[in-house]
Amino acid sequence: MNSSTNSHNLRTYLTLICLLCIISCKSDKDVVSHEKVIPNGYEFLQELLIDAKPNSTIEIPEGLYKINRSLSLDNISNVTIKGAGKDKTILSFLEQSSGAEGLRITADSISLQDFTVADASGDAIKLQGCNGVDIRGVKTTWTQGTKSTNGAYGLYPVQCVGVNIDNCEAAYASDAGIYVGQSKDIIVKNCYAHHNVAGIEIENCINSEVFDNLSENNTGGLLVFDLPDLKQINGKGCKVYRNKIINNNLKNFATEGNMVAIIPPGSGIVLLAAKEVEIYENEIINHKTMGVGICSYHITETSWKDQRYDPYTYDIKIHNNTLERKTAIPDVSKRFGQMVNMLFPGKPQDILYDGILKDDATGKNPMNICIRDNKSEDLRFANIDAANDFENVDRNLSAYDCL
Repeated sequence: MNSSTNSHNLRTYLTLICLLCIISCKSDKDVVSHEKVIPNGYEFLQELLIDAKPNSTIEIPEGLYKINRSLSLDNISNVTIKGAGKDKTILSFLEQSSGAEGLRITADSISLQDFTVADASGDAIKLQGCNGVDIRGVKTTWTQGTKSTNGAYGLYPVQCVGVNIDNCEAAYASDAGIYVGQSKDIIVKNCYAHHNVAGIEIENCINSEVFDNLSENNTGGLLVFDLPDLKQINGKGCKVYRNKIINNNLKNFATEGNMVAIIPPGSGIVLLAAKEVEIYENEIINHKTMGVGICSYHITETSWKDQRYDPYTYDIKIHNNTLERKTAIPDVSKRFGQMVNMLFPGKPQDILYDGILKDDATGKNPMNICIRDNKSEDLRFANIDAANDFENVDRNLSAYDCL
């Protein structure tokens, strides 16, 4: 082989290495940029927010706004905050030196449209105690990769009523990209959640619908949780349908002690102390630990004080979903994943039920867990009997054939 051929092969090899590096870097970090940079973004935007009147629209022109402290809108109702597009109007908090959020709102009838919030020190956009929230075409992200120091939540309505989140994107949150907590009457649709610990999370909520979303490359694709010792507990009534929940095998980068830190990489949907949840017509594909997990809060082995709290999961319907497992060894970085691998060595599962029952529970299916008509070449289901140290692991689905 002559030197010219060797040189050509070397160039080809180096080109391939460079391409692989570019692909790798792109998958591990987000990039937000704009040729127009506004260095004093806080002064400009906070003045607009302070001067806002009820029934008004705040328009944020195109550009990248460098912001060094939290923005806030308080007690001014029926305000729209509108950018020129999520790739055109960018609020960058990379140099933030004070404040717990990027943008914090405590007002009713709020509409957020067409902008990006990047690199907030804490939560990207927090809306608290709002009656009427409409978020469309908004993106939240952190651009330094999957770091535990990233803010916990991207889109974060909490203690709100009437929440609509549509056509939004959330990435690189160290807890949940799209999180709705302790709220009522919620819709999350047409959104894209990726590279978060939890893609989408509904927590302690009443009457929610999550549909037509894509949740991929997170640690866990979609969580429906109910936790104790909060103002609103015992959430119920969640419908999860027509979502694509795909390849959520990302390393868990949450800070230890956070509840989502227990989620093993390779988790599609996880229910924790959830009630009245219906999961149907979803594509739950390519997870290395489990497609769907059905768990009582007892599985966390964490105590609570709130006497109102009901830690059990019941009245669950899982039907007409497509489940395809990843060919991989279940995660062993988290205790739940270690348990799966101990019980089913090297075999990811489609649907796992911890089998933890109320003390007075009787009958073959006392918690009313219904699993029917799901599409899979060879559905792997198990009741792992966690309350009895996995003594009677049962793979038989017949007791759960109901709707």
